[in-house]
Amino acid sequence: MHSAEPVERYTSLSMERLERVAEVRVDSAQHLDKVIDYARGLREVKEVFDVGLSPIQWYLIERGVAPTGLCEFEAQGGALESIRALEDDGIEPPPFKTLLIKLPDAGAITSVDVFDADETPTRSLRGTERSVLADLKVLLEGEDPDVIVLDDTNSIRWVANRAARHGLSFSFGREGELTHGRIIIGYHSWADMGLAGLQERSLFTLAPMGVSSDWEAGKTIDSRQCYEAHRRRILVPEMKGGYVSSMNAWDMVKRDRGGILFTPQVGLHENVGCIDFESMFPSIISRRNVSYETVTEEGVDQTRPGFMDCFTAPTLERRFRFKHMRKQFPQGSREWTWCEQRQTSLKLMLVVIYGYSGCYANRFANVQVFQEINRQARQALVKALNIALDRGFEVVYGNTDALYTKKQGATEADYEELAAAIAEETGLPIKLDKHFRFLVLLGKTTDPLQGASNRYYGKLTDGSLFYRGIELRKHDTPPYMNRLQERVMATLFDADDAEDVLRIGLLRALVIANRAFEDLRRGRVDARDLVISKRLTRELTQYRSLQAHVVAALLGAEEGRSSSYVYANSESNNPFLRVKPSFLVGAAGERYDRRKYVELARRTIMSLLSPFISEDSLTGRGLRESRLEDYLTANPPP
Repeated sequence: MHSAEPVERYTSLSMERLERVAEVRVDSAQHLDKVIDYARGLREVKEVFDVGLSPIQWYLIERGVAPTGLCEFEAQGGALESIRALEDDGIEPPPFKTLLIKLPDAGAITSVDVFDADETPTRSLRGTERSVLADLKVLLEGEDPDVIVLDDTNSIRWVANRAARHGLSFSFGREGELTHGRIIIGYHSWADMGLAGLQERSLFTLAPMGVSSDWEAGKTIDSRQCYEAHRRRILVPEMKGGYVSSMNAWDMVKRDRGGILFTPQVGLHENVGCIDFESMFPSIISRRNVSYETVTEEGVDQTRPGFMDCFTAPTLERRFRFKHMRKQFPQGSREWTWCEQRQTSLKLMLVVIYGYSGCYANRFANVQVFQEINRQARQALVKALNIALDRGFEVVYGNTDALYTKKQGATEADYEELAAAIAEETGLPIKLDKHFRFLVLLGKTTDPLQGASNRYYGKLTDGSLFYRGIELRKHDTPPYMNRLQERVMATLFDADDAEDVLRIGLLRALVIANRAFEDLRRGRVDARDLVISKRLTRELTQYRSLQAHVVAALLGAEEGRSSSYVYANSESNNPFLRVKPSFLVGAAGERYDRRKYVELARRTIMSLLSPFISEDSLTGRGLRESRLEDYLTANPPP
């Protein structure tokens, strides 16, 4: 049964006037698509609104209740009478019982490892495929978890199909349902956000945690915008782009300039303070009233509050609260981790609000909003630069929302005073984010002398290492190379001042590098520490080139899910002999392509030391790597 009645709604974000429209309700979500298709076929219907989301999303949006959020409700005879969301400012995530299940990458399921929410092993199932799946079924029924974390959520049907081969009915959900009744999450989402961070995403999107956890960035913003529009009685247009503005090429050059970058001064710097605007783009949206309907050719309309601020401001405030609250707890404690997971998840969504504002797929898009945010961000960074220079600081690098400044003898208090002066002048929150004892700004891999954005590493005044854009930040770097980079950095910075870094630390770091080359050349490194892991971004049949990770997947799993491998013979004419899937790599002594891994190690070292030594020092001039330190002693770096 369907019903239709006239209602009054706003047709635009400006909320200038109400118009009468027909509101159609269906008694079952199964009928919704048919009703929408029927309406689109009617001559009398000019446009259809409030569509494009799943029925469960519209249900939650209409009631203003977010999954995993606190609420109060009234029920009678098993039927829900009313439900209302409550404020929830706690840091502890919902008391969901969580199990992490590690399935084999491929082949028969003869081993399954189970972990608790702290990733502590609890059960190890071994045996025939039938017995392992039967034991896993019993374990799930006995433990009855609320959340199940899998390496790949696409493996759900694969496991069910494997069980069916043995006459077993297997499901990850409750009451025999494949997934229903439990939250199923991919491990990467779990590792990136944790339960607290995933809850924040669910609260923001008003979508179930298991659904929103793997959403692409724009979809999270779209869901929240639909909710905010609905509760203001604004009709939600279909997903076909929003505001469209025309401009000539000259206007585009003037307006669409993006962020600003002050070229990094490649090399070693001492006593550097990173002055960072806190959530710069969301702060501009909130404090300057930048929104889809307020930004025009003439500027920003300040006579009415903007639509974007209604969800940007509370999200920004919530993020700052958790970010600052974490300082009350010891780093690494459960409370600190919950705060960190929450603020990190909120930070990601705030960044996407800015990026999505001019996206063609945005229902309310206005490209001028994106351009205006960038314009105001550029102005703020230039003001910050001039204030720093006026106070005698040197700026060695600047990137969109942060300045890296140094001044001989400057203390932490001096950098904080500089940040306070910039905040007062720009009206945007900014603070001393990091204080480096030593900082190395890196060049581009194609031209080491030309500064690269977001490629640097350094040692903070608290003794810890911090880095961006190097191999340690990449998911596909082998564990051995990660440890090598960490050792080289720690050794390089084990010095009293910048002069000692170059005079003593560099030579000691090179000794470590040379030993690593020799160990790899002689096959002394455990092949399991040389495993390269990559994720497949599409179906195997869609790859046209037999790259190493594609070959590993083809060799390693009939379902095409594996992408972990070791180079066996990278120069082989047969691509299937170039790599070995990780599950075939055995104990120490396993053979690997020594020449290939020596080359990877060279790149890893050059990634760090390119400002100080040339590529020829590692690969040319007939120089043996094992004698490199002797060469540098006689030919010291600049």
